[in-house]
Amino acid sequence: MAIEAISVLEIGTSTVRVLVGELREDGTVSVIGIGEAESRGIRKGEIINRDHAISSVRSALKAAEENRRKSIHSVLLVTAGGQAESKASTGVLKLVDPSDNQLSEINEEDIAEVIEIARKVALPENRIKLHTLQQYFQVDDMFNVTSPVGLTGEELRLDMLSIHGKRSTVDNFRKIVDDAPIECTDAVFSGLCAAIAVVNDEQKKAGVLVVDIGGGTTDFVLYHDGLMQTAGSLAVGGEHITNDIAVGLKIPSSQAEYVKVGEGSALTNLMERDHNISIPAQQGFPGKMVRAVTLNTIINARMEEIFTLVKTHIDQFCPNVPMSAGVLLTGGGAFLNGVRDLGQKVFNVPCSHGKPFGVHGLPSAKDAPLYAVQIGCIRYAASLRKIEEKPSLGRKLVKLFWGGAHE
Repeated sequence: MAIEAISVLEIGTSTVRVLVGELREDGTVSVIGIGEAESRGIRKGEIINRDHAISSVRSALKAAEENRRKSIHSVLLVTAGGQAESKASTGVLKLVDPSDNQLSEINEEDIAEVIEIARKVALPENRIKLHTLQQYFQVDDMFNVTSPVGLTGEELRLDMLSIHGKRSTVDNFRKIVDDAPIECTDAVFSGLCAAIAVVNDEQKKAGVLVVDIGGGTTDFVLYHDGLMQTAGSLAVGGEHITNDIAVGLKIPSSQAEYVKVGEGSALTNLMERDHNISIPAQQGFPGKMVRAVTLNTIINARMEEIFTLVKTHIDQFCPNVPMSAGVLLTGGGAFLNGVRDLGQKVFNVPCSHGKPFGVHGLPSAKDAPLYAVQIGCIRYAASLRKIEEKPSLGRKLVKLFWGGAHE
């Protein structure tokens, strides 16, 4: 038996992708429909041509419906980019009057109250909260408390990590979906989804960084001690590498993409100085020969910039947080030759492809990292549905852990 099918829509800079799946009782995700279309009208995670974007969304939805042989009436929207950021906050609840000189036993009502206090993060009007992730409780001088019910104390604290995005970007993508037309049930941060798909509990505890490299954006999340420590989004991705190659080698974007995927590497090798790469001619553009070391130097510069920007963020907001489980790469940019080795060099920890676990029905196991965001989003949505079936304080706590709080 499986929970009702969930449809996920990601409007990326390179590809618009729809994936329909079910979460089965054994925890595996069964993919029952996939639809893809070339993304038009999107640049750096922002809409630059509304009509073209709507057309791309409709094409991807139609392909998924034909693949599934059933209509899609609503989708969960994955938001890539949107200048996503994370912000820590702390809720403080005085359990007793200090003058009473007594302790109070913590109950569920106290937890509900401190949760509401911690969730009230002040954001500028141009920002929208995507998720509120619960961290640890603190009871007086007892830190890292996971379940304070029944403990006694004078003060209860709760740390929260909120993920928020640019309101106009999220709203514009919602409107694109509405005009497709199809119902948009929620918007979810793609970095969180990618992590849910590829990271297990042991990796979260040891410390792991997930970097999702898309066409126009790169999203990342860092876990340690079982909890998300920080998250963010950069308006740079694989399409920027293609543009760099086109400008540097004076070739059209289509040829640049071809040579990037087929011959390029994120690592430079001076031994290749005498190795030349043949770029085939295309209509209106003659073929030409380029040096492999020149091509790879262009790719290396942009990929190293992406990794360095992520590392700078980590060093600033989470200094000295160990990443014993290394770095996991997902998204289309993860497949570029040499990317894993470059990531290991920049972060100084093992770097590998993040492979979604417990999933059936994808085109091939090799392409699984391409669908990490969609697989994780299905798990995310299914977890919220289970919670809604059992209303309680537990529902609120788990919902906060996974997210889903829009304000």
